[in-house]
Amino acid sequence: MRNFSFFEYRITAFHHFIAEQLGQLKQLGVILALFMYTAFPALILLIYLALGKVMTQDPDLSILLSVALIVMQSELSVALSKGALDVKHRLYQRSFASKGMRVLCDYTLALAGNLVFLLSVPLLLSLDLSKWQQGLHFVLFCICVLGSGFVATLKPTRIKLYVITVILLPVLFDLSLFSLLTSYIALLVGVAFWPNSLAFKRLTKFNLGFWVSYHSHAFAEIWWRVLMLLALWVFANVLNLQRPDLGFFVHCFISPFIVYIASSQQLNQNECVLQYKLWLNSLRNANTLIYGQYVVPMSLAVLGLMSLQLIVVSLQSLIVFAVAAALTIAVAKYKPTHYALGWFVINGLMITINYWVY
Repeated sequence: MRNFSFFEYRITAFHHFIAEQLGQLKQLGVILALFMYTAFPALILLIYLALGKVMTQDPDLSILLSVALIVMQSELSVALSKGALDVKHRLYQRSFASKGMRVLCDYTLALAGNLVFLLSVPLLLSLDLSKWQQGLHFVLFCICVLGSGFVATLKPTRIKLYVITVILLPVLFDLSLFSLLTSYIALLVGVAFWPNSLAFKRLTKFNLGFWVSYHSHAFAEIWWRVLMLLALWVFANVLNLQRPDLGFFVHCFISPFIVYIASSQQLNQNECVLQYKLWLNSLRNANTLIYGQYVVPMSLAVLGLMSLQLIVVSLQSLIVFAVAAALTIAVAKYKPTHYALGWFVINGLMITINYWVY
């Protein structure tokens, strides 16, 4: 009975976390909320269609869709990991639940958040034993999605490096779907069981040494964003080549997403500042250390916005969206619960100003 009560408590905590996170979307207004609500069944249908292409091993789409689904599920599991593990009350759980029960709840809730795998199960069960050999690649895909969901939930700091490798591997090597999924599973095992040798060393020999240590420990956060900025740059370049007459609007379409990718890094650093707040305040030049948290988000914003200048030169767009990046980072720092609304309003206003000046 006691174990059942603990399991019920964990489900309630997970449900509360999801409701709390969905509050961010509600800030964008009723229209966006209604759009997300009506789009959810369509999203489920799209996932089923993508799974069908993976299952039939379509030569043109199977690898692309496999990578997209694995990345999507990994990011979804990372977003839900704090709720699935109930991180805020982890010590409280130890006071009345056994380790075995806690582990069972962790894996159960990690599975509950694994949307792609749950949707894959009916297709997997529809395979007869005679068809399993032909559909072995789909079995490997399901194992890969299941494993990435578990690792992303239980060890979210490691999954970023795995996701980056998942994206780069088919780009760098010409592999079949079977070989690619086998490599993903082998890599996943390595990521899951590799010893945690990267300790969080606090360097205090120079003022910004703390942030050097932090980013060397969580370097995947930055590389993931650099990779996303590169993808946006490629998209902008292709758009400009196809429609050179829309050169000015490339900045209006792409720059807000650059601002989002860069400023969202500040949300990760807020947790670090909060965790080590007393320690930071006890040091000399504490203000310099605290100001150091803005270096990486602003650097990412400058990198992304300057790269657009290589495609279409527009000084006014650079200035306008640099201001938007600074304001959005400030919102992420001081009003993190209103970050989504702040990003939407600030960049919408800056697009209007940029168009008016143009």
